Amino acid sequence: MENPRYQEILGLLVTDYIATSEAVGSNQLAQKTKCRLSSATIRNVMSDLEEMGYLSQPHTSAGRIPTEKGIRYYVDTLVEQRPLSEGEKQAIQNHYLSPKKDIRSMLQQTGTALATISQYIGLVLTPNLEKTIFKHIEFLPLSHARLLGIFVSQSGVVENRILEVHEDLNHRELEKINNYCNASFVGLTLEESREKVSSELLQVHHEYDRLLSKAMLFSQELLNGISKTDLVVEADYSSMEDIHKMMKSLGEKQQLLKVLDSCLESSGVRIFIGTESRCDAVKSLSLVTAPYTQSGNILGTLGVIGPVHMDYKKVIPMVDFTAKLVSSFLD
Repeated sequence: MENPRYQEILGLLVTDYIATSEAVGSNQLAQKTKCRLSSATIRNVMSDLEEMGYLSQPHTSAGRIPTEKGIRYYVDTLVEQRPLSEGEKQAIQNHYLSPKKDIRSMLQQTGTALATISQYIGLVLTPNLEKTIFKHIEFLPLSHARLLGIFVSQSGVVENRILEVHEDLNHRELEKINNYCNASFVGLTLEESREKVSSELLQVHHEYDRLLSKAMLFSQELLNGISKTDLVVEADYSSMEDIHKMMKSLGEKQQLLKVLDSCLESSGVRIFIGTESRCDAVKSLSLVTAPYTQSGNILGTLGVIGPVHMDYKKVIPMVDFTAKLVSSFLD
């Protein structure tokens, strides 16, 4: 669409629709142009934009609302791409006054920040641990016949699980188990570590060191209990009750995981408007996402989900800045 007048009317209409969530009439837009364009002229332009698929008319006597195509054109071409103000940056950074060393806790903070600042729903896809590189594993005594297994990845993800081991092991035995496991898995991904445990357990015979067998069994139970990835969902409960209800079901959460996972292959901000996400759970909503990284490698995705008429001018730079902020913390 090359016509500057059409672009102006569409931009004004989408801006009003985002602000009010209501159909926009020609008289409203005439006032926006300070009567430079008459209502009749604007009605003709709106009629043409409707024929072109950028607008729709919900009722005969009502004004127009933008279609997905209209909002996509607005986002790609007309929306003002501006950096966040120092005050807006500070509002996000205030959620990290004491950044958590545990990456999962820090990502929980991120979801809260995204929800609070945007007043929509904050989403954070945690790192896919299948490909994460092993850094450290340790088994600590808790009580009679119980251990705490701890897994730490090079990206800073910490996972732990309580293991029922049916016997007491002394400090020297646990130290030997820990040393063996750390030596066995160094440089391996979680996926490779699991495969190695399964392979070595098949080779264990009675003449093998009893502690070697224990080390592999404990490792198998701990590593198999680590989820591949997870979705942190934080809502601003002061608005959008319909979205909050939608997010409660596991099936919808799994669909969102697929959408966010598809964003891991690209850098920068991505915007899905309505049905563009190909996710039934969010087909009437919009999703703005950006990847976060560590040492230049993409670890996961974060973003905001809200109504199609969300405030893109605010949300797009906010998501971009938050992703860069998280990346700087991880580095």
